[in-house]
Amino acid sequence: MSDIIELSDDDDSFILPKKAEKLEQLSGEDSVLLSDDNDAEERSSNTVDYFTSDEEYLPEIDLKSRKKKVLKQLFPTPEKLRWDDAAGPSKVSPVKLRDPGFDKMIGGVTVNLPVDPYGCQIALMSKVITAIKTGKNCLLESPTGSGKTLALLCGALAWQRHERMQRGQRLAQQNAERITELKSFDGAVDYVASIPNVNFSKSVFGEKSIYDKPVNCGDNSCSKRQEPLQDSFEGTPEKGLVRIQKRRRVNSTESSSGSSTKGSPYKLPSTPQKPGFMADPQTPESAKFLIRLLHNWVTDDVNCSVPTIYYGARTHKQLQQVIKEFKRTSYRGEAKMTVLSSRDYSCIRDFDKNLWTSKNDMCRGCIKPHASADRPKGESNCKFYDNRTALHHGSLPPAFDLEELVEAGKENSSCPYFAARAMAASAHIVFCPYNYLIEPSIRSSMQINLKENIVVIDEAHNIEDICRDAASFSFTREQLQAAITELEKAASYQYSGHNIMDQLEKIVKTLKTWDDWFVNQSTLVNNRPVNNNEAVYAWHVADFVTTLNNHNLGQPYYSEFKHNVEVFTQRLREDARTLVGVTQATGTLLESLDAALTYLFRSDGQFMDDFKPALVRTVAADAMSEATSWRNSQFNQKIKKDVYELRLLCMNPAVVFEGLKTARCIILASGTLTPLVSLYSELGTDFPLKVSPNHVISSDRVWVGTLSTCPDGSRLECKSTSAAQPGVQDAIGDTILWVSQVTPHGVLVFLPSYQLMNRLARRWQETGIWRKLEQQKNVFMESRNVRDHNDTMEDFYKYVETDRGAILFAVFRGKVSEGMDFKDHQARAVITSSSGEIRTRVPRITGRIIVFIRALNQAVGRCVRHRGDWGAVLMIDARFQNPYYTEHLSKWLRGFLNNNHHTFESLVNSPNSLESFMQSMTINETEDV
Repeated sequence: MSDIIELSDDDDSFILPKKAEKLEQLSGEDSVLLSDDNDAEERSSNTVDYFTSDEEYLPEIDLKSRKKKVLKQLFPTPEKLRWDDAAGPSKVSPVKLRDPGFDKMIGGVTVNLPVDPYGCQIALMSKVITAIKTGKNCLLESPTGSGKTLALLCGALAWQRHERMQRGQRLAQQNAERITELKSFDGAVDYVASIPNVNFSKSVFGEKSIYDKPVNCGDNSCSKRQEPLQDSFEGTPEKGLVRIQKRRRVNSTESSSGSSTKGSPYKLPSTPQKPGFMADPQTPESAKFLIRLLHNWVTDDVNCSVPTIYYGARTHKQLQQVIKEFKRTSYRGEAKMTVLSSRDYSCIRDFDKNLWTSKNDMCRGCIKPHASADRPKGESNCKFYDNRTALHHGSLPPAFDLEELVEAGKENSSCPYFAARAMAASAHIVFCPYNYLIEPSIRSSMQINLKENIVVIDEAHNIEDICRDAASFSFTREQLQAAITELEKAASYQYSGHNIMDQLEKIVKTLKTWDDWFVNQSTLVNNRPVNNNEAVYAWHVADFVTTLNNHNLGQPYYSEFKHNVEVFTQRLREDARTLVGVTQATGTLLESLDAALTYLFRSDGQFMDDFKPALVRTVAADAMSEATSWRNSQFNQKIKKDVYELRLLCMNPAVVFEGLKTARCIILASGTLTPLVSLYSELGTDFPLKVSPNHVISSDRVWVGTLSTCPDGSRLECKSTSAAQPGVQDAIGDTILWVSQVTPHGVLVFLPSYQLMNRLARRWQETGIWRKLEQQKNVFMESRNVRDHNDTMEDFYKYVETDRGAILFAVFRGKVSEGMDFKDHQARAVITSSSGEIRTRVPRITGRIIVFIRALNQAVGRCVRHRGDWGAVLMIDARFQNPYYTEHLSKWLRGFLNNNHHTFESLVNSPNSLESFMQSMTINETEDV
């Protein structure tokens, strides 16, 4: 082929050199562009059709198809600006990537959703945007199936996009007032202000992507984007993990600092406060170069200064569902993301239990720089860590969950754990389990800075318990003695941290004092009664602190201990080779002990009364009978000893939640936050914005009722004492059996505890109810063990779709009741049996005992999962007839319940019976099909 076809650097045009002159005469344009539009007949105003019958010398090739194919595979970009020599920026038709969705103007912000939103979603997004705008905290309670997650994501990301554009416009206007070149060219100001809509697009002016630009903004404004990530107990060889490389632009001789360009008459400011532009009124080329620099600088500054969204859910399984929704949005790719996890989930190196006690220890031991004859200086013993930079926002899909990140790590031999942390430095939205945001030690370890950023905690119905657990602490005397042994061994080596030896010796001395404390306090618990193999002695917190002061462990000695631990753990992170034999367990013990004392003594003991200290003696169970015990002494076998454990229980979640208040706003969301008054009162935080919209499902598709009597007409109350009575157990079994007979496909039964579930199963096996249940449906029981649970759920989902269906027994606050999806046939009915066995550490809220309300609210939400779903909820307990027990049910649940209270007789035979509802809905479903 004689004619050379060139693909331009910005991929916006194909240039045919021999044809260019003739086309230039015909079109009067300096360059020829091919339209990117999917419709072959639609072309932009400056597009010329090459394929005319009289031009025989054109090459026989479909350039348009080839170009579209290349662009579709490599550069799927939306509408962008291209700067022509004279005309300024011109629009190029975009490649259509996805459905444009639905735009809604909410609170002055344009929000784009992939679906036409429900009214409840608009209400949620309105509150989210208001909360972020005004910097106020918000409680969002939205029923399951109402699109809560999508509304949270789109509302927060829409505000973030709006803020980026607003800041870009302000910076561009500020520069336009000072720089005449911007005023001389139409569209220049708009171009400088434009923030690229898709991060993975190929940007203008010859840059490969918007990330191939040096970050050049002030130390303060960019700190949260550029701050290197350091690991607490994570073992990083350098002082900082993330190094933001300043890469040269195409056709430039920019210095590594990014602050100047050789031969350029313009100098880009290093901070917005120091514009310092030096204009050279010469050629349009120099003006174009200035505009490019300004555009890059504005983009960098805006990306650095807009608040980051931290989105937390309870588990990685829930996060997977959240990211699945994120993938549906138009913000995917525009907002850079990452997902944080522990090494247990994301380490891809083979773990040898014979060599390492944990993956943390393995990682810390392998990633240190190691020089050898066959390994270059600076490389570690982990090839995945050395290649961690292979995973980044440019090499990964615009949206990815943890499983996809790990799979990409395996394909690229790159560490997903460190790659995800590195990407967090520049991410606009960070997904993580919400204990990463709540627990101070994990926040510090993962270098999460919440100050002036946006915190969204989804599935927040257990937030109080999570906060209490985060501030609670326990350790055994055996753990203490193991730590002493490791630290003494490390101190025995002469090269062992020569400049840390003083701290090491002081820590050992303090831990030995703690060991003496255990010895002296053990007499308090030795004579206490033993229940469930435990004897407990509890102090008033003031008396407990007195025992610490008597052993030189109290508040006067706390600050020195804290300093020693901080110095020691920093060395453990940076170079564990100088601390031979010290494991992750010892480092965790020291940090946990330091955190516990910090909570206890901070602010001059302000929160001291919120803790309950207790010494626990766990009695070793002697599995040998007296007949065989002599063999123990004959063969000198080791006998298990009693275990002494100090437990410091936090009773007030506000102690931990206090650390989140530096955020711009905190948004707590769940399908079941009721009672709201208990939530914000326990968290000690003001939530001025609240919303609890109605369910999107119509009332004729949901049946909610209560049962107050046994089949024999006697009152049915499921108190903890009543549940032990055979008559109550049989009544519950008969009710479940009847519901299974009238309900197609899936039935879920929620009970207060595994103990009661097993007790009922044994009783029903004796009476024959269990056999009748198995004849009616396939029967499954939730397992405590994760592996067994997964197998159980796989079988349940398989059999529930059959004509026979399946029934699943589960517990409140278990794996089934929270975070799992049961839609359509999988849960046509949910049965709950309440009891006083579900407890919280703070049992009284506004003077009323809450036994299981929030757990019940969460469990019944398994029934209806989307607008087209239908199902029934039956709450077994006569106490629900009293408004005292129903006023804290979720708003949607109360609305469907009304006065639908039943005896066993009316439940079976009344016009509004459960059976009538099931028959009606089954007929309607069949007709719809």
